[in-house]
Amino acid sequence: MVLILLSVSTDRSWANTTNEPIKKLLVDYINKMNALTQGTQKEDVLRLFDEKYVGNTVYVNLSGALVRKNYEKKDISNQLDDIIGDNNYKFKLTLDKVVFQSQKERAGTISAVVVFESFIDKRLAEKGTMLMDLVAIRVNGGWKIVQNNMVRVSEAKDIGDCVCYMYGKGSTKFVTEVYFPSGLEYSQEFDAFQVTSKEGKRIIKSDNNEFYWSRDTGKLTFKGDQLGKAENAKKAIEFVLKDLYKDSCVNIVFN
Repeated sequence: MVLILLSVSTDRSWANTTNEPIKKLLVDYINKMNALTQGTQKEDVLRLFDEKYVGNTVYVNLSGALVRKNYEKKDISNQLDDIIGDNNYKFKLTLDKVVFQSQKERAGTISAVVVFESFIDKRLAEKGTMLMDLVAIRVNGGWKIVQNNMVRVSEAKDIGDCVCYMYGKGSTKFVTEVYFPSGLEYSQEFDAFQVTSKEGKRIIKSDNNEFYWSRDTGKLTFKGDQLGKAENAKKAIEFVLKDLYKDSCVNIVFN
């Protein structure tokens, strides 16, 4: 989703009064992206990009690690499909300021600072800032985006990918170490699990929670809800963790 999230909130009166082609192109893109799931079609967005478009993004996550991506027009098309097809994902971006603009007869450039927010199931997934450098060229009397260079810095994250390290003592006792997004940084939490029996039923116990794990079917349940089906204790605890951290973790990577 990184590349296409250029769209920013804008004042419509400002959009209508701008005469510079590069700024007008940016505003057209903004308006079409903001209405992507409310009437704007995928092709309406793609028409703003030149066939020889190239883009690159450097993403700095909460831990300071860098992720670099390169894009072509076909990648934008795939990302638009992902957005349109995911009813649970939404985004909102707001223009902070334009820091540089240059308009020539056949080319234009604009640099802008953009604040972005993304949401999953109406909950804030991530918040941060992007520095976007957009380049456009004149093609057959119109203007097309030919290049975009972006640096995206994550500043807060309330839901997203998590990492878990699991340590076992035999097949009945386990300790897990989970890293999950929590505002301005990732938080760490340890949990202990024990596979035991209660009233003849096999359970997985953690603090005051008891998860029932059927010996016959392998089904794992908690308060009547089925969490999954596991053949061994490690897999069963993975299902337990996904339930315990469902408010913070879209996905958990187990190591």
